[in-house]
Amino acid sequence: MFLNDSAIGYLHKALNIASIRQDVIASNIANADTPRYRATHIPFKDVLDFAKQEIELKITDEKHIKDGDGFAYLTKKLRDDYLERNDQNNVNLDTEMMQLAKNTILTNALTAFERYKFNQYKDVISASRDI
Repeated sequence: MFLNDSAIGYLHKALNIASIRQDVIASNIANADTPRYRATHIPFKDVLDFAKQEIELKITDEKHIKDGDGFAYLTKKLRDDYLERNDQNNVNLDTEMMQLAKNTILTNALTAFERYKFNQYKDVISASRDI
């Protein structure tokens, strides 16, 4: 981590997750016309389990998410959507494009925050040269 800044580590992890999601969405879009192709996704629970490797969740109520024996790895899971077409393909391009837009907005926001953090360090280094 850069100067022991945990935010940089979290940004790195979040950008990795966004990149994996981008690949999954792109694969779904590329196979939209492939007969018998089943759309895949990365469930939110898997993303949360992956993030918990670095973030300790505080449990204050018995209904909160319990810490399991281990952490799930980010894996693609088949989406159990209704089959809309006769060729057994369940890819819905509107849904995939919406997911792609959401992921792009998330990636842009994470990148902007990362740029902001590095500009802070740049300002500190520039100010220390002037002394």
